[in-house]
Amino acid sequence: MKNMFIIHGYQATTKSHWFEWLATEMKQFGYSTEIVYLPNTNQPNLDDWITAIQNSLENKLNAETLIVAHSLGVITILDYLSKLKHAPTIKGLFLISGFNEQLTNLPELDHYILQTQIDFRMINAQHIVTIAGSHDPIVNIDATDRLSHELKTETLHVSHEGHFLDSDGYRTFNFLKDQIIQTLNNNKNSRTGS
Repeated sequence: MKNMFIIHGYQATTKSHWFEWLATEMKQFGYSTEIVYLPNTNQPNLDDWITAIQNSLENKLNAETLIVAHSLGVITILDYLSKLKHAPTIKGLFLISGFNEQLTNLPELDHYILQTQIDFRMINAQHIVTIAGSHDPIVNIDATDRLSHELKTETLHVSHEGHFLDSDGYRTFNFLKDQIIQTLNNNKNSRTGS
């Protein structure tokens, strides 16, 4: 079965931003999408979020699986995936405004972030794509570039002065959709971001 999972971020819900739009768009490619519900998004707890992800993803990952994560969802899904024993290699991992370090403008997330322990060698994906806004006021593009370096990929920079939120006008996200389609049409392994 072709599954796609969307992992939202801090202060978001399953209905936020472009998540439902992307889920609908992927139906034409035979993908069933689950936007994973993560509890207490205003005061996230890593253990609770990992449990929610495990409840949704356990025994559902395979060579056709796509995972899309946004912001705090990125560091969370990477933490989860890096700890899986005998995890299959998934088709694609799409990381939007990701980071794996403390953010000076969001000190309330420091405890959450410091609890994560990502082993980047354990991330099993045929394709890893990272996307960042050129002037993201929440996650500086340099933080995403450093994450991309750890993942041995290059960040795709989008000329955007926001964080890919619905309040930034992002109810759809065609650039991301195009990257996913390109991945579906490419059978080679890719960590170049293109």
